[in-house]
Amino acid sequence: MKPFFQKLAPLPEESIIFLDEEIPHFMVPWHFHPEIEILYVVKSTGTRYIGDSVNNFGEGDLCIIGENVPHWWKSDPIYLENANSINTKSLVIQFRKEIFNSNFINLPEMQQIKDLLERSQRGIQFTGKAKVEFGKHIRKIFKLSGIQRITELILLLDRMAASADSKVLTSVGYSKIVNTYDFQRFNKVHEYIIRNFQNQITLDEISDHVSMSSTAFCRYFKKRTGKTFFAFLNEFKVGHACKLLSEKNTSVSRACYESGFNNISHFNEQFKRIVHRTPSEYQAEHSGKNIFML
Repeated sequence: MKPFFQKLAPLPEESIIFLDEEIPHFMVPWHFHPEIEILYVVKSTGTRYIGDSVNNFGEGDLCIIGENVPHWWKSDPIYLENANSINTKSLVIQFRKEIFNSNFINLPEMQQIKDLLERSQRGIQFTGKAKVEFGKHIRKIFKLSGIQRITELILLLDRMAASADSKVLTSVGYSKIVNTYDFQRFNKVHEYIIRNFQNQITLDEISDHVSMSSTAFCRYFKKRTGKTFFAFLNEFKVGHACKLLSEKNTSVSRACYESGFNNISHFNEQFKRIVHRTPSEYQAEHSGKNIFML
């Protein structure tokens, strides 16, 4: 599942892309583009991939994703199975940071927005009251046109920048490599993890996949992410387990084995190390909710 480059073109009379999409299911797979993206889910449920994070999403899900950060909103199977009777709906705003020229973005009044755009390189999810308020604001923007849309977008970004109801989604290590020269190599590793994390991935397998020796791969991965490959892999598996445990009727043992762990003891140990609570404690807190990665 190689992330493909998506080229987006605004209308001739617009500098920002506004997409009001109502389609059977989210159709764009793992991809990236130079535009910063705000995506508001009006209707749909499924799994959201941003960088190295994996999360549930549902109605009201709202994120801002920085330029060239791979992402994928994958609708639940029900949307594929009932394509003629169930639709998804989303409101998407895409813009390049260059629309704010250096003089404008460096104004003292723009500092919060400048910081927000930098933080969006790790993907930001808005929660609580903020996502409800911002969702209403986005709906308002889509009813406007011309300069009113631009001014309201700036106001939205300013409110997002000041909100405490938000969390970053990707790991620090992932954000460091997004724009480096070996972006494609790292994403080849990430693609392999997404396809195979439920199986046992060996160091020889992943090293061969990117045409490196095991020793060279270990040095490469630690330098790029600040962590070992298996620490990174376990964080990804635990992220998937969090998603499963937030769903109804998912046992801890099922979350363990469907996330690629081969015994409960090791699963419990890794889960508590990463999430700082046991799987059972996490499930008691979050079962039945749309929960997102730490």
